[in-house]
Amino acid sequence: MQTGESAIPNPENSSILYQNERIDNMPKITSSRYTEAMTPWLDKLPEYLRQCEFDPSLSYYGTGESAHWPTQSNCNVFAALAVLSEAPELPEKQRLELRGTALSLLRYAMATHVTGRIPATDGKSWGHHWISVLGLERMSHGVNAIREHLTEEDCAALRNLMISESDWLLDEYPVEADMLGNSGRNKPESNIWNGGILLRTALDYPDAPRAAEYREKATKFLLNGLSHPLDAADETRYNGRPAREYHVGFNFTPNWSLDHHWYLNVGYMVICLSNLAMLHFYCRERGFEPPPELYRHADDLWRLVKACTFRDGRLLRIGGDTRARYTYCQNYAIPMWLFAADALGDRDAAEFEKGWLDIVRREAAANGDGGFYSRRLAQIAGVSYYYFTRLESDAVLCLSYGAYWRRKFALPDDSPEFPVNPPFAWQDEYHGATFLRDGNAARSFVWHAAQGPAGVCVPADRSDMAEWQNNLRGEIRSSCTPQSTHGRSSHTLFPGGFLNSGVSEWEERNPQGEGEGVYAYARHRTACAALPDGKTMLFLEYAVMTKEATIDEIKGMSLKMPNDLFNGGKRVYRAPGNVEIELPGNPGSTDSRTVSSDRLSIDGALNVYSLYGSDTLTIRRPASREIVIHRKNGPWMYSLYADEICNTYRSGCGRVRPGTVVLDGGYAVAAGGELETPVFRRLPQNGLLRMVEFRNESGRWLFAANFGEEAAAPQLPAGAALLAGSLKPGRAALWQL
Repeated sequence: MQTGESAIPNPENSSILYQNERIDNMPKITSSRYTEAMTPWLDKLPEYLRQCEFDPSLSYYGTGESAHWPTQSNCNVFAALAVLSEAPELPEKQRLELRGTALSLLRYAMATHVTGRIPATDGKSWGHHWISVLGLERMSHGVNAIREHLTEEDCAALRNLMISESDWLLDEYPVEADMLGNSGRNKPESNIWNGGILLRTALDYPDAPRAAEYREKATKFLLNGLSHPLDAADETRYNGRPAREYHVGFNFTPNWSLDHHWYLNVGYMVICLSNLAMLHFYCRERGFEPPPELYRHADDLWRLVKACTFRDGRLLRIGGDTRARYTYCQNYAIPMWLFAADALGDRDAAEFEKGWLDIVRREAAANGDGGFYSRRLAQIAGVSYYYFTRLESDAVLCLSYGAYWRRKFALPDDSPEFPVNPPFAWQDEYHGATFLRDGNAARSFVWHAAQGPAGVCVPADRSDMAEWQNNLRGEIRSSCTPQSTHGRSSHTLFPGGFLNSGVSEWEERNPQGEGEGVYAYARHRTACAALPDGKTMLFLEYAVMTKEATIDEIKGMSLKMPNDLFNGGKRVYRAPGNVEIELPGNPGSTDSRTVSSDRLSIDGALNVYSLYGSDTLTIRRPASREIVIHRKNGPWMYSLYADEICNTYRSGCGRVRPGTVVLDGGYAVAAGGELETPVFRRLPQNGLLRMVEFRNESGRWLFAANFGEEAAAPQLPAGAALLAGSLKPGRAALWQL
């Protein structure tokens, strides 16, 4: 395989369409299916390979710098090629070529380490850093795959590298843990991978002078990975000592949510389990006895992550995502699923594998050039080659786990009776989170989410409809990089439903004027109710300006509806009166339109209603993808196109004065079936008390929210029975009639 200098192409701005297939009809998952998904990328790979200027016998992938992303990416691609070089499905000549490229990448990684002999492309060596061993952990199966082809010199260099990193972790890097994502000590995943490198060094090199010390600190790192508040009093013994003696803090809340990167981060729950998977299968392949701390709490975390997964494997990220959609954390679900199947005995995990592998294959086929993301993430490729090549490397690496471990081990390849939507009810105090999977819907609302509070209401079998960027909560967008704060909230989970209400503020995060400060300009109150009908959510919202600002857009409801290649690149919207609008994704120019109706059906699977505030709906259609990678500073990068359904929409508002009410409305979303005709109305109340009546075939409800500062007494019809809540300031309540 030859290195090249080709630039990443900039594909045309149109969606490649495909239709979803039933997972039931897919063949069983095998090593060969993973190999087939990986091999088209080999045509793209030469564009990302470069010859090392300090040693022409070596090659590197991507930018070749000493920073951790390029280092990891290089290790990722080494491991993937090493696995492919041993694939019996491939011709011998191709396997020899792949092996040569893999060895060249591995040798570049070792040569540019602080124990090596040459610098990386930025003139520096890598290593001795809190994340420096992550690439080594993730490539460990690749080393196993190609181990018999390593020279004595390779083995010596690898040993020196591993011992050097392990000594640094032993002497210089403390074990820390904390629940708060902004504390700097929330380190679940890094504790796991750092513990993993210490354990692997101790097992691989038992003659190392400090092997026993590596083993001891590995135990401490691992026990402070999936760490829980109750661990502080746990007497279970690990490596000769009770767990409480190793405990330095808890990274997870009592309900197993994770505040990593300062939001409810389902993706990094996956990353934690993926690193446990790497260590589990490494021990199994090498014949080492895995330590019990490797599995501690894994089943507790898996139960929640499994509930946050659609049947096709796509993650239901109820707390949102600050990264490119359906790339990094999503890919590392593959090793997690294999771990769940093998170590935790979950037969359903194979169903997730099948669905996700099909999604990966379809996106790659849509690109037409062998790349995994070359069409959908073309804008990212143009902004940051560094970032884009890293994302491509994660995809091929994660496929290699399936190819290798399914080749090596007899793992479940099918789910005999996969439940379509297993009932699940969960809440979390710290994140202000409520989550239900019941009936035909997945419904949630989370205040401490990635880009401000976010709701989700989608059919349980339509992962392509899920999005969470300021979803199901209006937006007041200023001209100066607006961002919603996480907010204060209260919530109640009751049989079949939940209430969730609170307040947050809109802030200008990156003002342009010299000396201009970051300030809040609007206070936004939101209340939602998941009805006990298994499908419907009701929302009330009220927002007022607190400081004068230039406002570009005001959007009520703001339901984000992905319209990209994952749904075939089109959505069909229907309204009463035989109104049907078919809209392609990513139109290339602004294409917004108003529907003269207070209700709308999306693909006959999700229904939207404007309860009050407007008797029309707007389908906002941006000119290009707007689902953003969240960054403190620009340039902005985007990863998904979405239409946006609003019950109130105003643009170009100009300067808006304090005290101006910018949002005052209600809306509903219901999963499943063609457009229904529920009866609803706003019931007049005093002051800032808002109440709606909503009736469908399942029942009749009253939903109220107190957006004022004092307790309120609603005017209720006879026979109203309180289901949950109270009307203290900022609270909501639900009654059934």
